[in-house]
Amino acid sequence: MQKVLALPAVLISVVLISASAAVPVLASPVDLASRWSAQLTAARPGVSERYVVPFDLLIEHTPAGLHAALLNGSDRIDFSSAVQHDGEITLRLDQYDATLTAHCVSAAQKCSMLEGEYVRQKGSSISHFAISARPVPYRETLSAPTLAPEWQFAFTDASGKAAAEASAPAHFKLRGDQVEGTVAPVSGDYGLLAGSLVNNELHLSRFDGIHALRLDGHMVSPDRIEGVFHVSPGSPLNFVATRTAAGSSGFDEAEHMTSVANPSEAFRFHGLDSSGATVTEQDPRFRGKVVLLDVFGTWCPNCHDEAPVLQSLFAKFHERGLEVVGLSYEYVDDRARSLRLIDVYRRKYGIGFPLLLAGTTDSGEIARTLPQLRNFGAYPTTIFLDRHGRVRVIHAGFSGPATGRLDEVRQHFEQTVMKLLDEQ
Repeated sequence: MQKVLALPAVLISVVLISASAAVPVLASPVDLASRWSAQLTAARPGVSERYVVPFDLLIEHTPAGLHAALLNGSDRIDFSSAVQHDGEITLRLDQYDATLTAHCVSAAQKCSMLEGEYVRQKGSSISHFAISARPVPYRETLSAPTLAPEWQFAFTDASGKAAAEASAPAHFKLRGDQVEGTVAPVSGDYGLLAGSLVNNELHLSRFDGIHALRLDGHMVSPDRIEGVFHVSPGSPLNFVATRTAAGSSGFDEAEHMTSVANPSEAFRFHGLDSSGATVTEQDPRFRGKVVLLDVFGTWCPNCHDEAPVLQSLFAKFHERGLEVVGLSYEYVDDRARSLRLIDVYRRKYGIGFPLLLAGTTDSGEIARTLPQLRNFGAYPTTIFLDRHGRVRVIHAGFSGPATGRLDEVRQHFEQTVMKLLDEQ
């Protein structure tokens, strides 16, 4: 999440909440391989509100060694590495430069509880999330609930005023008696939230290394849900969701959010490549080519959703004259760290096109580095340039797998590229 507007500002800055009194790590070797029912506690200094975000943590033995993953329903996010020493485990998410550490605090040989923290960079500060986990308990399968797939959410803040992005479509599906889905404002969806609908009470959550989300709602009727969406401590969003027909297949909203001051003017951009050299739109490789610019950040989950689509387009249409360029905006003004994270991102998705370090996420950076843009509001933002370097389409946000529209977006991007390639 990847967004710069008020509603989708889900990149949470939190402090570690003190756990119970420390219990010594077990001296004897403990096998922590299991599926754990975990929770993260989100809080912020000076803010009384805090909330718990449930998720599952999978630790398993594989032929390649110990492996771990974050699980939100059917969505799996693999850790880059997993290392256990006695009753303590360290898990890395290299793409976010983040670490989850936990230790067994039970007295029995078979560990029955983990406690620890998740630490990552957020802006110019370091965020700490308290983590606890127990082995997944047996859960009796309940009768399958009834829930329509398509909804429209209307959001208000605590004072009753409409939120910055006051409405957003949502897509849900049932997996037995469990619910999965997402809320998808124009600036990009929140990823797959997972949970349950029991006795008309809807509870969904997501922790993916960046987002820490919790949605609690009451089904007033089969066509109406009322509740609260926690996207950041101190900023709860009240919502009313109403059942709708199947979502529109158009992209008008996403492609009218951001524009350029003068569409007839060639678009200018620049950034540093992996060697530290400056690359601009004047580079000979872009001359006479259709260029797709991706304004992204390695910290942005929606950007990770989009990366394979862009690589696929590049592989398919590069010989016909397509160039793709990523313009990365990172949290801190630390060139070495940012280039390292960009390299992790490149290797993770096998990206063959240039990824340039363009700036930071500080306020005013987009206006300073891409002054031709008007009303920039989402990471990623994808800019399609014709063979003369002029902006033809700007697509704000990205609809990832949880929206059920990923294939539709992929086809739309491909059609846009083909149309520009076919122009004389």
